[in-house]
Amino acid sequence: MRLAPVMRVLLAAVLGARLIAAHGADHASANGGEAGGSQSSGRANVLVISGTDAYLPAFEAINRAMQAALDERHSRPVAFLYEATDSGRVSGDPGPTFAEYLENKYRGTRIDAVVLTTELAADLYLEHRNRLWPDAPVILHSLPAADARRVPPHPGLVVLPTNWGVLGTLRIARRLQPDARRVTVVSGISRLDQRILDAARVDLERGALGIPVEFVVGQSPRTVEVRLAQDDRRSIVLYLSMFRDEHGGVHVPRDVLTRLSAASAAPIYGIFDTFVGHGLVAGEMESFAERGERVADLLVTALARPTASALVVPATRSRCVADARQLERYGLSPGLLPDGCDLRFVERPFVERYWWQSLLVAVALVVQSVLIALLLLQRRRRRAAELSLAAQRLQLAHASRLAVAGELTASIAHEINQPLGAILANAEAAELLVQSGRLERSELLQILADIRRDDVRASEVIRRLRAMLARHDVERRRFDLHALVEETSALVRTEASRRGVAIDCALGARHAEIFGDRVQLQQVLINLVLNAFDASAASAEGARHVTIETCDTADGVRMSVRDSGPGVAAADLPRLFDSYFSTKAGGMGLGLSIARSIVDAHGGTIAAANTGGGAVFVVELPRPPSDARPGRSGRSPP
Repeated sequence: MRLAPVMRVLLAAVLGARLIAAHGADHASANGGEAGGSQSSGRANVLVISGTDAYLPAFEAINRAMQAALDERHSRPVAFLYEATDSGRVSGDPGPTFAEYLENKYRGTRIDAVVLTTELAADLYLEHRNRLWPDAPVILHSLPAADARRVPPHPGLVVLPTNWGVLGTLRIARRLQPDARRVTVVSGISRLDQRILDAARVDLERGALGIPVEFVVGQSPRTVEVRLAQDDRRSIVLYLSMFRDEHGGVHVPRDVLTRLSAASAAPIYGIFDTFVGHGLVAGEMESFAERGERVADLLVTALARPTASALVVPATRSRCVADARQLERYGLSPGLLPDGCDLRFVERPFVERYWWQSLLVAVALVVQSVLIALLLLQRRRRRAAELSLAAQRLQLAHASRLAVAGELTASIAHEINQPLGAILANAEAAELLVQSGRLERSELLQILADIRRDDVRASEVIRRLRAMLARHDVERRRFDLHALVEETSALVRTEASRRGVAIDCALGARHAEIFGDRVQLQQVLINLVLNAFDASAASAEGARHVTIETCDTADGVRMSVRDSGPGVAAADLPRLFDSYFSTKAGGMGLGLSIARSIVDAHGGTIAAANTGGGAVFVVELPRPPSDARPGRSGRSPP
């Protein structure tokens, strides 16, 4: 086979390889170690040499299929090594320089088989096979059948020719466009472009299409775009490949096709499987995946028992492939395609394409509708149950306040008896002054002022009690927590005195305004204070103290009630706020549960802990929202 001049572009790579080899002993020993490791592990090394860019979509498809099939069918692991002469895109020829590069690079590495892609790689490798790996079997694929018959005989060489279906593609084009007036053949000028073009010329001469054929060779993609944009749908465009143009531009053929198809007014046909879906209307072509599997089968055989002489095997079968989208674009009928043509990208009706998914969606919609109806019914029932529960909780909270009032009966009576007694005393004094006949106006005014003051005092006690005991809707508004603490401490101070408990207030919060129901939060505080009184009863007189404290937090205000009792048993702390749990004899266990419900409804938290000198209950409430307005929330849960 004829060899082209030495390719200058690989000279630098070869010189680099020589420099690496000059450092030699270490590098060679490293390669030798790798080779030995692969042999000891039973791995086979396969060197793949491409005559053009190894990363072209066609060769990537072939290599992927080859590797997958070999992994599945070969008994031992296979490692693939890739090299490329890139002769399909550049004008130089690597010649012996590239052979020397391979020799230096793979010195010490065992090569079990060589795969050559296109005759461009075969020209180089077979010329220098004796100095490289003369005993390694060789698989040569992707070259025209005519060239395959002219390959010199080599021991262990298996040739898998390709069938570039130029004539079959033009027959498909003529079926789709029976009124076509001419054929335009587009090609590049690289060595691989020329070989494909030469094979196409032979098929065109043999086919005798009966219409003029025009060759557009080597022109830049931009020039060809302009040329095809001026064409019409009575023309056939046969795009072969374009690795390089006459201006030195280097291209990926499939990318060029995408550009040409976007601009072309005439349908474009082709002969490569990887062009389908990128602007090609139709063509007769091999499957690159099938070719990769064929190569894998040949490799399995060659690695097991190489052939003694050269062998040419039949090419992979070609078939018609068409793009339904491009047919529709150019108004071409799919019914004119040959029988059995692989029609891709067919836009079938949605229900036809996704019939089982559509059925599944319909069933899902029915089920979902029924489920939504059931959920709405369940929601209605749950809402009714929640309203009923809220009403019961509100009644329970009211009953709890009545129970608290019962505990404070003696203190309340004392609070009312004091001003009533003072009123009676002042009335009797006024009566005596009237009877004595020495009634003075100033004394009478003083007596009336005292009566009025004591009356207001008694009335205030009754008002507070009535406000606490009255059944009312939940009403949220802004109020001062400190005012609530002072009012509550005044209400229970007599009870504290009766029990011998000192009650102190340490109101340290600077921002004590909160938003909520004042009566409910007072109920929480009274409950905590009375519990603190009960806990402090275990302490000696004079040591009974209850302290109400407030302080600021990052999100609001904290209120704590601290007693001087023995504290709460550690085992009881987690259960303190459970309903019907009480640490007091005869207690119902509802006070703290109701308190927690009220605090939760206000967006706060309540917790208990031991301090070493008693127990402390801490209530944290959030700051009022900026848009908080007074309002009623109905009979919601306390």
